[in-house]
Amino acid sequence: MTEAVVNASDILTKKLDAHLIEGEDTLLYDLGNLTAFDHSSLNKTEYKSNPIEYINKLSRDNVQLLISRLFQLPIKEIEEGSLALLPRCTTPIPRERSLPTSKPKTRWEAFAEIKGIKKKKKSSMEWDKEHEEYRPTFGYKKANDVANDWAMLARPDDKVGEDPFKKLEDEKNERVAKQKKREQRNFDEASMRQMSNVGKTLSFDKDHRPQIKSDMEKVFDVAKLSTASLGKFDKRVENEKDAPKRGKKKLAGLGAGDVAQESENNTKLVDRMFKKENVLNVDKATRQFVKAEERENYSKKRSGGGKDNKPQKKFKK
Repeated sequence: MTEAVVNASDILTKKLDAHLIEGEDTLLYDLGNLTAFDHSSLNKTEYKSNPIEYINKLSRDNVQLLISRLFQLPIKEIEEGSLALLPRCTTPIPRERSLPTSKPKTRWEAFAEIKGIKKKKKSSMEWDKEHEEYRPTFGYKKANDVANDWAMLARPDDKVGEDPFKKLEDEKNERVAKQKKREQRNFDEASMRQMSNVGKTLSFDKDHRPQIKSDMEKVFDVAKLSTASLGKFDKRVENEKDAPKRGKKKLAGLGAGDVAQESENNTKLVDRMFKKENVLNVDKATRQFVKAEERENYSKKRSGGGKDNKPQKKFKK
């Protein structure tokens, strides 16, 4: 078998000859994806005699047909060389990853979208009076940074003996803590808005109707339980479903008469109690402890039994 050497300049100036491949071209092409599909059946006799040689020959012929089709496309000349203008893809290829989800809006972003308020872009640089130059408004080496001053002017409301630098640091930590609370609040409210479609443009086509119906039913169920009687004395709408029952959970399986099932449940409970693994949720326990302390301090303040409002003892002379 003889191999022919083809220069790239010759390929760009003239089309490849079709007589290089013997037989009829039966491939299905998707030139947008640079692919070709061969649906013809294999020659069993040639495949059994030498399968590797047969597959290599078939692959080489198909690739040559694909390359010849590519060079039949219109060519665009640029400085770096020549480009073939590919047509649109005809074979749908699934995505490797899921579609990116939209970032949940904050409280202000949702309000601004409803009211039509447009955000004004602020300058990232600010004039520094001390150094007489423009510096970043926030971050490293920001303009007019009070924390870099070695001396601070006293204010009329300052207490005697109070460290102004420590006070400045405490105020900054307080602002950071408030910002974290706002971020958590925005996250919680954004999830609620996402469920109820608040601040979003609804599409009422056939594909979105089941989702919209499901979301409206969830919001309606929440609204039914928002009265003092949990919707017990409210007027019912036509074809209205019963409100979801919310009460104390009952232990299933108790008193049912199934001794074997009850014995198995008790065995699982004992095994779980004596496991070496720590099943205690430390974060949850800490949150409950902190909330209990806050409630106790609040009740002491309301009743006048706090540290600042301790009843003074009276002594008789």
